[in-house]
Amino acid sequence: MLTVETSAIRAQWDATGGRLPAAAAAGGGRGGGTPPPAIVRIVLDKATHAAIGGMADGTPIDFQCVTQPGYTWNAAARITGSDPVQKDDVILLGAHLDHVGARPGAPGTDTIFNGADDDASGVTAVLELAEALSKAPRGKRTIVFGFFGSEESGGAGANYFVVKPVIPLDKIKAMLQFEMLGRPDPLVPPDTLWLTGYERSNLGVELAKQGAKLVQDPHPEQSFFTRSDNIRFAYEGVISHTVSSFNLHKDYHQASDEVKTIDFPYMTKSIASMYAPIVWLSNSTFVPTWYENCKPVRGQGGRGATPPAGTPVPPPCKANGK
Repeated sequence: MLTVETSAIRAQWDATGGRLPAAAAAGGGRGGGTPPPAIVRIVLDKATHAAIGGMADGTPIDFQCVTQPGYTWNAAARITGSDPVQKDDVILLGAHLDHVGARPGAPGTDTIFNGADDDASGVTAVLELAEALSKAPRGKRTIVFGFFGSEESGGAGANYFVVKPVIPLDKIKAMLQFEMLGRPDPLVPPDTLWLTGYERSNLGVELAKQGAKLVQDPHPEQSFFTRSDNIRFAYEGVISHTVSSFNLHKDYHQASDEVKTIDFPYMTKSIASMYAPIVWLSNSTFVPTWYENCKPVRGQGGRGATPPAGTPVPPPCKANGK
C-alpha cells in the first residue's frame, strides 16, 4: 500500500520514538509470517507521490531496497509437565528481550534507550514466575518460558519461533506475552493488569475467575493486541494475548524509560496475582478458544491498517462471546 507522507504520519512515527528516514520512500508497517517480514506499507514523500500518483491502482512498481543483515536471538526454558499425557500440552509465557537501542541523534545527552518498562518489566515478570513455578510441584502440562529478540524490529524473534518452532504450535494451548508492567494504569482498578484482545477469547475470563487481577484493555483505539509478539502466534491460531498495564506514559520509546520510573510495589502485587491462575492452567484440562469470528487475520485490524481495495469484509467478531 502506498501512502503519502503527512504531518499526522510523521507524528505517529515520532510518538513511538521512530523517525522517517530522509529518503524518497520509507517502509512502514510490517506483516507477520516467515522472516524477514514483508513491508506492507510504503510512505512516499510528496515529490515521489507527485511522480507516480496518477498511476492506476494495481500498477506494478519496482523499488530498489537495501537490506542490512543482522542477528537476533531467542532464549527458552521449560518445566516439563508431570502427567504422561498432558505434558505434551504447553503453556507459553513470553516477553521480549530488546528495546530500541542507542540513538546518537536523540535529543539531550542520554542517547541510550534502556527500556525499563518496555520490556525489562515483562522479562522480570516471566523470570519471577519461572522461579516461583520451578519451586512448586510440577503441573500436569509443560510450561515454556520464551524470551524473544527484536520485537521492536518487526517481531523477528517471535516470527522465527513460529516458523521454526521448538514445540509444535498446535500443542501450545495458551500463550501469554508480558509487556510493560512497570506502572499502574489509572483506567483500571488498583493493582490490576489488562489483557489485549480480552474480548476475543475466553482465556482472560477464566484466568480472572482463578484470581488473576486481569481486565479488558481500556485502550482499544491503540490496537495493542496486534502490536506485540502474541500476534505472531495468534495468526497461527494459538490463543495468545499480552498482559500489560501500559498507561500511555510519555517515556514510551524514549531515553527516559528508566528504572527510577518503575512502581515496584505495583509490579509485585499485579504479577503475583498471575501465579495461582497459571498454576491452575498448568493443571487443568481447560483449552481456551476464540470467540466466533475473533481469530485475527493478517492485514485486518491494527492501528493504521487499511486492507487493499476489494478485500472481503470479514464477519464481525462476537466480542466476549456475544
